[in-house]
Amino acid sequence: MAFAILAIFVLLGFAGLAVDMGILRYDKRLQQTAADAAAIAGASNLAYQGGAGVTTGAQNASATNGFTNGTNHVTVTVNTPPTIGPHAGVAGYVEVYVTAVQPTYFMKALGINSETITARAVATALSGGANGGGCLYALGAPPGHPEGIDPGAASLSAPTCGIVDNGDYIAPGGGSVATETFAVSGSGSSSGTTCTLTPTACPTLGAPAAGDPLSYLTPPGVGAPTAFNCNGGNAFPGTYGGITIAGNNTCNFSPGIYILSGGNFTCQGPGTPTITGTGVMFYFTNGATWNCAGDDNISLTAPSATNCPACAAQYDGILMYQDPNDTTGASIGGGSGSAYVGALYFPQAEVTFFGNGAFGSSLNVGIVIAEAVATNGNPRVNLRGNAGLPTGVSLIKNAILVE
Repeated sequence: MAFAILAIFVLLGFAGLAVDMGILRYDKRLQQTAADAAAIAGASNLAYQGGAGVTTGAQNASATNGFTNGTNHVTVTVNTPPTIGPHAGVAGYVEVYVTAVQPTYFMKALGINSETITARAVATALSGGANGGGCLYALGAPPGHPEGIDPGAASLSAPTCGIVDNGDYIAPGGGSVATETFAVSGSGSSSGTTCTLTPTACPTLGAPAAGDPLSYLTPPGVGAPTAFNCNGGNAFPGTYGGITIAGNNTCNFSPGIYILSGGNFTCQGPGTPTITGTGVMFYFTNGATWNCAGDDNISLTAPSATNCPACAAQYDGILMYQDPNDTTGASIGGGSGSAYVGALYFPQAEVTFFGNGAFGSSLNVGIVIAEAVATNGNPRVNLRGNAGLPTGVSLIKNAILVE
């Protein structure tokens, strides 16, 4: 009898140990997902400003996947170049360690209250497709933004670059999506979606959530705002409490940084205004955003070293930049052939593209990074990635895991 009781305790001990080991293996898989996403985000940021934001991007991606550096006994260490392995000391690679102290349950009977688990990943940035990298990022995740990308009746065309959706994906309602790659963290359907350069069905569901690839940006200084109605002629850099272009007026924006604080950039009908500018960036804060949803004639190009030497280098390629503390949604339209040459960066706001008439409104856009992306009407949005940036500027590259 005593031997039977002892055998039962031994079996229970082994069973408990097996349960704990299974839980720890599961925890390790979760950490590995966070490490993979962090390495990819960090490697993506190697392309920017000599690698600014590698650590921030990696740690943000890890946090998005449930492991925040400095919280709940979690440490996210980022090394570039890697310190060990086949890529040790090699530039262009990012190594990430996600370390967490995980509690035990049955093993406590043996005096083992916790185990320290470490997951490691290494990634490098490579140009993707014909023109490189991702061109549409929906950063919001459920429950706040269950539908990261909702194309509706629009045509989203990104044949030489990729789409990243941290939320769920809603298949087009009469429209279409064509892209080189499509990574969705949540649920979705491939209905109405085509991947032009990959043999597998699109989108790929259950992908690791992506970090913000432009999280390294710092805002420009905000001065005292003044209102401005552009009734024709030129506009000049400064801080504005709102900019309004009405009727059929033409307004050309001289090179530089335009700050809108507390008031929108608005196109006011009736009429079709024309908005032009090369070497310009619009920064929105204190509730301001872009609100031009009609068939306006738009031709805007972001700063670069050649078209705006006086602009800060960190803003090269950034056409619109909304304060990450602001959630006011942007409305972006334009007549057929309108061009937004640069990145549209609205990290905590939804961007809605507007257009009417059997894809009659064809908008050319470089890169879009937003909390969520939607459409109104049926515009054709041509996402060009790095090819849609000013000459000589490259913002986003694909990154792949190598270890």
